[in-house]
Amino acid sequence: MGRIRNTFVAAAIGAALTASHANAAEAPASTAPGTTVAPPEPASTTTVPAPVTAGVQQGSTLAAPPVKPSTSKPSSGGSSGGTAPHGSGGSNEAPGKSATSEPPSEAAGATAAPIPSPTFAVPPIPGSSCAAAGVPPVLIPIYQRAAAAYGLGPQGAAVLAGINEVETAFGTNLNVSSAGAEGWMQFMPSTWESYGVDANGDGVRDPYNPEDAIFAAARYLSAAGMPTDTYGAIFSYNHADWYVAEVLANASCYAPSLGGAATALATPPQLQMLDCRPAKSWHHKIPPAYLAAFESAASRYDLGQRGVWALAAVARLESSFGRGMSKRELRQAGPLGLEASEWQRYAVDGDGDGRIRHADPADSAATLARLIWSRGSLRAGVFTHNQAAWYVQAVLGEAAQIEGACHVHYVDWQIALPAAAGNYVNPFALSTELVTGRIDQGVDFVGSGPIVAIGNAKVLRVGAPGWPEEGGVLYQLLDGPLKGETIFVYEGVDATVQPGQVVKAGEQIATFRPGGSIETGFADQAGTPLSHGEYFEGKVTQSGLEMFSFLQALGV
Repeated sequence: MGRIRNTFVAAAIGAALTASHANAAEAPASTAPGTTVAPPEPASTTTVPAPVTAGVQQGSTLAAPPVKPSTSKPSSGGSSGGTAPHGSGGSNEAPGKSATSEPPSEAAGATAAPIPSPTFAVPPIPGSSCAAAGVPPVLIPIYQRAAAAYGLGPQGAAVLAGINEVETAFGTNLNVSSAGAEGWMQFMPSTWESYGVDANGDGVRDPYNPEDAIFAAARYLSAAGMPTDTYGAIFSYNHADWYVAEVLANASCYAPSLGGAATALATPPQLQMLDCRPAKSWHHKIPPAYLAAFESAASRYDLGQRGVWALAAVARLESSFGRGMSKRELRQAGPLGLEASEWQRYAVDGDGDGRIRHADPADSAATLARLIWSRGSLRAGVFTHNQAAWYVQAVLGEAAQIEGACHVHYVDWQIALPAAAGNYVNPFALSTELVTGRIDQGVDFVGSGPIVAIGNAKVLRVGAPGWPEEGGVLYQLLDGPLKGETIFVYEGVDATVQPGQVVKAGEQIATFRPGGSIETGFADQAGTPLSHGEYFEGKVTQSGLEMFSFLQALGV
């Protein structure tokens, strides 16, 4: 899969770079960057990593991917009015930029992007040196120049590569997302308006040009806090914890090939935490569990101290901290009074227990905090929650009464990176004709040939009654970082092991049935997928995404 991916990448890059190759030798230093504003919204809305289209061989030709010409003009600058990201400090200059290394011009006179030529050659490209998903060599200098131009630090190039892989599989999947994100780094049009750059000096700010898009992503990450807050910057780019974990896992893998070292990302990212005490008259009115939920949510979504008190005011007005709602009302709306549409769009597992419960103050506060964050300012977010001017005034007024003092400290954000599972093996190392399908409770595949155990394991069960085709193997890992985790391989498989059998990593446990498809994921010891309680047909679950990331780290 790595060779197929690199073949596609070479094709996608070829046409985009040919016209501007001479301008790409180094980032121009003669022009100052345009005004950088606080991100009005996440740059990307990706919900699952970009799939890679297979079936292309080296030396063939491809039709150029469809491109929607850009007609947007550069931002004229000025603040969006939203909360500034980590490290921005309200300045119009992107933080982290050195005085001697300036980013490319944002090309005030840039024109619409030209449509690429209809076909282009696929040059040969070396195979991957990092699992099965190495960085295409032609992109490496672009990541390096962009990271240097915007002062992203030693990890910058690897992070840019990690984002590029998740968003568009290094340019092999340039479809416009359902939300409207487009181009090599999947920018929303409004964000591109503010952060798009003309990196190659051709007079065009083109999200479908890899140089323009990668430099724009570097500009955004700089404004969002890199290099001092790598986690927060990536989280700003796409507001999902799984996304940050995926990007950092990729970056750890790619760092050596980008002139850095894997240890450049070994230090856990720092997360700002708030420890607050309300005004004296409110000390005994806010339950401790609620105050902890407000602190965590405001920290996580960069709402600051005012965010803590605003969330407290909403909870007091909506439900008197849960005391003024029936159990049924709490199960439906939660103590912060969220509507069904708000839960559907912004739901967050605030306390990390693997479930989203509307009545849980941590989940409710984190969900509302995410909504507020997405609107760019506290006032705009509260108005979105309840579109009445009196409500906004009531919340902000009561927040001022509740306001006390907060102590700010920083903690290591603990992320289990899939790449850390280095002593496990690709379960499809011996399989052929493998094609990745959808992500739901696990990850679907079609293929042929043997399926092997990911690690040393004990077989708990064979067969999967009630599942399509009823084939299956359920096994529990005996060692390694995921010791004790249970993995299911269900549907179109024939088991080659017996219950109670102990197998070694890489030992065959099953084989694909002819024409069959399988699903693999994490389960409990009874064989029920961990995501079963939250799953409905077609839903992309967190457990499925975790298995997808894990398999990617193993080279699938």
